[in-house]
Amino acid sequence: MTSLHALRARALASSALEGLAVGAVLASRAAPPWSRPRVLTATAAGALVAVDQLSLELPAVLRELGATGAVGQPPVHERRALLHAGTRALGLGLLLQVFDRPARAELARRGVAHPHRWFGLAAGLAHAAAVAPVYWRLGGERAAAEAERDASIEAELQAMAAGR
Repeated sequence: MTSLHALRARALASSALEGLAVGAVLASRAAPPWSRPRVLTATAAGALVAVDQLSLELPAVLRELGATGAVGQPPVHERRALLHAGTRALGLGLLLQVFDRPARAELARRGVAHPHRWFGLAAGLAHAAAVAPVYWRLGGERAAAEAERDASIEAELQAMAAGR
């Protein structure tokens, strides 16, 4: 059983990694489209998020596949939480698209060196702050579901032992 602290630490790490990926992609927008630095940054950001999600979900999927021979749908609370996180990320992404050029232009007008990097940093922090509460709550829900599942298995085993 994974502890509540481990699941919540994982939630914070996932939020930070997603924020890093978003910030890096937006910071790389100063490079010309399809340039080597921009393509490499986008590829690395996508790979980082994919590895993060696979490391979270793949072990559970493989365990379920080995135990039952099939993989069912995730629980409703997980689907709802991931939809909520996706909606927040999409809303923030649209907001960032609206303020991208004006914010970078204002930073440049004020003499800030590398305004695209500062905007990327702010965007990454905003993304992490937008999805962290959802992932935090999902970590707590996963811990509660695991504890409930373990308790029902324990009760079943005790009932079987008492019936001997």
